[in-house]
Amino acid sequence: MAVTKFKKIRILSHHEALDHVIAEIQKIGCCEIIDRDDGGNETGSVVSTSDRSRDRGSLDLDSSLSDVRFILRFLEPLYKEEGGKLERILGPKPSVSFSDLSLLKKSTDISMINSEARAIERQLTETRSELAQIANQSLLLDSIKGFTLPLWMISRGTGKVMGVMGTIASSQASALESDFSNASQGEGHIFIAPVLEKQPETNAVLVFSRSRESAVMELAVKNGFSRIECPQGLEMTPGEELERLEGLAAELKTRLEEAEKKAYSLAQSWVPIVRKLNDFLNVSIARRDAAGSGESTTMVSILRFWVPADRTGDLEKALAPYSGLIDVLTEDPAPEDHPPILLDNPLWARPFGPLTKLYGMPSYKGIDPTVLMAPFFFLFFGMCLGDGGYGLIMGAFFLFALVRYKLSGDTKNFFVLLLLGSVSTIMVGAVTGSWLGDMVDAFGIFSFIRPLKESVVLLRPMSDPITFLGISLALGVVQILFGILIAMWDALRKGDIIAALGDQGGWFMLIVGILVWGAGSMGMGGEGLILTGKGLAALGALTLVATQGREKPGVIRKAVFGVLSLYNVTSYLGDVLSYSRLLALGLATSAIAMIVNTLTNLVSGIPYVGWVLAALIFFGGHLFSVVVNVLGAFIHSLRLQYVEFFSKFYSGGGRIFSPLKFETRYTNITDGTIE
Repeated sequence: MAVTKFKKIRILSHHEALDHVIAEIQKIGCCEIIDRDDGGNETGSVVSTSDRSRDRGSLDLDSSLSDVRFILRFLEPLYKEEGGKLERILGPKPSVSFSDLSLLKKSTDISMINSEARAIERQLTETRSELAQIANQSLLLDSIKGFTLPLWMISRGTGKVMGVMGTIASSQASALESDFSNASQGEGHIFIAPVLEKQPETNAVLVFSRSRESAVMELAVKNGFSRIECPQGLEMTPGEELERLEGLAAELKTRLEEAEKKAYSLAQSWVPIVRKLNDFLNVSIARRDAAGSGESTTMVSILRFWVPADRTGDLEKALAPYSGLIDVLTEDPAPEDHPPILLDNPLWARPFGPLTKLYGMPSYKGIDPTVLMAPFFFLFFGMCLGDGGYGLIMGAFFLFALVRYKLSGDTKNFFVLLLLGSVSTIMVGAVTGSWLGDMVDAFGIFSFIRPLKESVVLLRPMSDPITFLGISLALGVVQILFGILIAMWDALRKGDIIAALGDQGGWFMLIVGILVWGAGSMGMGGEGLILTGKGLAALGALTLVATQGREKPGVIRKAVFGVLSLYNVTSYLGDVLSYSRLLALGLATSAIAMIVNTLTNLVSGIPYVGWVLAALIFFGGHLFSVVVNVLGAFIHSLRLQYVEFFSKFYSGGGRIFSPLKFETRYTNITDGTIE
């Protein structure tokens, strides 16, 4: 439940040892670079590259990485993954040493692969463009294939005769034909393509004497004729051109298939190698940038890092072999510094860490909410999904993924989080009697396990929703009061007693007093409980009136603002009512599951195909329900933490710790040795 404390490390390194120092720092992966441009007020980990680092033989790194990225962008979609894409994404990365990758880089002509890939891509692009052009021309020619004159009559014409091609509304075709005969004085030829059913427009070709151009075109436009240019290169009749284009398209398709085969073969040969080179180049560039992030003299480089306080010993041990060429200075963060944020939680709470990161990291001196929200999210997720059968399906999937794939980092934490959510769902489903809805009761085949199911049922939300709603709202009250207490503790540890007692303390007393008063009014505890509640609520209200306007000038304004602050009780009421979504989502899950079971029973009696339809509805319906309701349970459980709980105490604004390490996508680099 804590934010890791950091130390600022300053390393003075002789240039002779600099590359080795950077390699060791990257290998242990616990040092975030402080850029020299930050000037002591470190707000980010983005590093710049100095001219010196570029002079150290790394000028080709950016160019090589650009080539590698293009190769992967072009060839990776064509590569046939071993075991499929899911295996690559979630499966273990192949281990390889940095020295082996360095040798691979030296023995691989990246520029040659890039040139070959670009040539194939250019060929594919040009061929596909030509095929698209042919398809468009063929579509046009097919509409006027009944035109028997050569197309050069339209594109060029002769000294005395010319032609135009265009479109006209189908309803105007007859009028155009009649007017054209008059305008051309019988010395022309008109072709109108057959009008297809429900086709608003059709194509038309007009051939006439150049001396009649003005009259013909005036009447044509009057009838809605819209001229289009005849594509260049079409000289013969439409039928002959269609034949020629068909042959050309066949040749282009053959050429396209050959180019695609080349690309596929190139992908199978080079993608695995280029992936490794991609990781090597990214790691090498990160080293180069790290070396250029600090200040430098002719003999010494000065580098600065943020290091977790408990990892400074690891850093000193890693750099011990170079102690004669370096000097390491350690200091605490200054008040104006902004160290990065690294969450430090017990093992059981780490799966919930991604939820905090998703919202935003806490400030360096703030509260890490991960441990505080973990039990609530665990319970709320189970209540929202609320079906033991769905919990079993969900748990089996994520347990398989965790066993099958060697996950790490936040990916593993997220999968474990959802596995824990499945455990909560099974527990809630058991006590509410929901196993794929009412499956046990709806299908006689499961009657033998009905006594076992009933033996652990404590509540039936479908028949008694008010009780479940009461539990949901009570949990909301508990979490909101817990959030107020956390804020009170945070204010006390910062020495702000007025805020702790006046702000959080006042609201805590008012809310608890109202609850106690209400409980007493319902016959719980008698008159003494009512008086206690009234007194506590009055004390809380007076405290708020006395303290909420303390920053306003003048006694009257302080008092008015203090009284008006009591209106915020409606906000707390709204927060509590938000927890009714626990009931709503739980009922929705059960209702959908029951509908699926009912439909399954209805179609099962259909002769011959009933059992097939029943199986499709049962398995397909429940699978769909699992996916949809898991998503809803996750989002709404998370919303209760972010909106209703975090708003009471959480102070964000931190940035995630981003150390210099082996940031790889395809491989697992086992060491960072420099040759």
